[in-house]
Amino acid sequence: MGTIQATPVSAEIVLETRNDVFDAILGLDGDLLHHDLVAYHDRFGSDSLVADVLIPVLRNVGDMWEQGQLGVLHEHHASGIIRSVIGTIRRPAFSTSAAGNVVVLACPPRELHDLPNHLFSLMLLDRGLAPVVLGANTPWKALTAALHSTGAVSCVLSGVNPVLIHRYPLLSRLASITPIHLAGPLGDGVEVAGVHRLSDDWRAAADDIAAVKVGVTAAALLTPVPAQPPTAG
Repeated sequence: MGTIQATPVSAEIVLETRNDVFDAILGLDGDLLHHDLVAYHDRFGSDSLVADVLIPVLRNVGDMWEQGQLGVLHEHHASGIIRSVIGTIRRPAFSTSAAGNVVVLACPPRELHDLPNHLFSLMLLDRGLAPVVLGANTPWKALTAALHSTGAVSCVLSGVNPVLIHRYPLLSRLASITPIHLAGPLGDGVEVAGVHRLSDDWRAAADDIAAVKVGVTAAALLTPVPAQPPTAG
């Protein structure tokens, strides 16, 4: 498995695109926002679109919303357009074989922000994986059933509240099915065999997931798998 090669992008283009995307969000210009994001992806790929452009912009939007400088309509409108863009990008990738490549992504109960999982799924697609995004507020039983039914090689749980600290027995049971990766503050302080804290660097995190070898059993992955550099493919 390797990262799809994209045209190298300069810091100037990244900054210009961030500004254009932010302006489109401020102006509630959904058509322009959709066009700019798809065009950028087609030229520079998912890694740069997500890690270099969207994550910094969305953090800025969130900060301004918390400070009362932007209305909730800007955040909701932007999220809706970005979800549409994700669907546009993912549609041609559905031909990717899921056998032995499935990664399940979910937000545990009471975690409502699943957009990061959808964005991360684009980066996993570029690494030859078949992401299945269950969404926000996923019940534990539904998550367990999904891991069994898909034969997932990995599971990514994300969230902002470290509620899993008190669910060690549950995490151990999940880790007996497949390696569990925690993203964001959700993983703070958790030390359970088979449960790994993902890097805050989105590219490094995606590489860590891709390093889980197809066909290796969960029992053989009870210790963290070292990140491997992406190879052309």
